[in-house]
Amino acid sequence: MRYLLLLIWSLNLFAAQALEIKAPDSLESIFQQDQFHYYRGDEIKMVLAGETEFATLFRDRTSAMAKGIVILMPDWQLPANNYYGLDSLRKTLNQYGWVSYAMNIPDPIAFYQQEIKADNTLFHAPDAERLDTDALNAYQLQLMSRFKAVYQTALGHPGFIIVIAQGATSTLLVDYFAKTPEEEVDALIFLSSYLPDRAKNELLNQNFAKVKPPVLDIFSTADSSLVKETLSQRKIIATREHKLNYRQRELFNSQTSPQQQARLTKEIYGFLTKSGL
Repeated sequence: MRYLLLLIWSLNLFAAQALEIKAPDSLESIFQQDQFHYYRGDEIKMVLAGETEFATLFRDRTSAMAKGIVILMPDWQLPANNYYGLDSLRKTLNQYGWVSYAMNIPDPIAFYQQEIKADNTLFHAPDAERLDTDALNAYQLQLMSRFKAVYQTALGHPGFIIVIAQGATSTLLVDYFAKTPEEEVDALIFLSSYLPDRAKNELLNQNFAKVKPPVLDIFSTADSSLVKETLSQRKIIATREHKLNYRQRELFNSQTSPQQQARLTKEIYGFLTKSGL
């Protein structure tokens, strides 16, 4: 009997241990481990935002004349050195006098309010998923906290300050700068701006005309419908609100192709030159 009880106890213990599943590492921690592995120590600078320390990829200018600082912010679920244009820009802009800080951003949390299921009794498609407003606002606070920390670091360098942001990150940045923040930047450049919620996407597009700095809104033929469907709306709003320093530019070819990235740099350089930067 004693051996039977011991056997049952051992089996229960084994089952309990088997049920202990370790949570997967966050995307940010994986990206950061890769960056520490592949980059030199002086290319990685740790920045403190509140109680959270995160990595940024730093590169100094390589030209004789200093222009200023560019802060680069990736899209959700992408690293600071992603191949959709950001890694190329953080290097090539150094040749034009810009010091670059490419920052890692927090992992997206579970934004969606509920799972949307098709109703077979309906003759139309089910409603699209909707982002939870409270969760989105909480995430934006985390994101802007990191941006403010990098901005304070950037103030240690002379010159202008510009921000380049990708995807959903750029849309949240527009919303922030439409409210007249304390941080002053000289230009905002957005790459394939969108938010994965059509209703909020259209609502936040109203803010593009409220942003004071010059805005370059870049998109590609390879972008998703979420990016493309509101481009005309943003252009109309900018015209109606007399946002004269708003520009749209379309790129062709794959976002990861060297030709596309070379043209991306030229478009940004031309825009900054015309803006007096």
